[in-house]
Amino acid sequence: MSVSPKLFAYTYDLGINGVFTLSFSVPRVTPSSVVMVSMCELGGQPGTPFIGDATMTVHNVAPDNNQVHVRGEVNWDSTLSVRIYFLVS
Repeated sequence: MSVSPKLFAYTYDLGINGVFTLSFSVPRVTPSSVVMVSMCELGGQPGTPFIGDATMTVHNVAPDNNQVHVRGEVNWDSTLSVRIYFLVS
């Protein structure tokens, strides 16, 4: 498998906690795309990423036509503001 030099990034901000399985609209993604996903907490200044006390884990990533399915976990008792990053090749 070769990695395309045409990389692009996409982000989503949402409020979430616990285990989740969500689908995100990411244009130009196909089932054969290579997609890397990470998460961070948002706070302080609106939209500012930081590392808080909650642990966040990405479990599974499945690219599809113009969307990416993600299973993950935000290990916190209440909803947190989270940014999910997508890097696509």
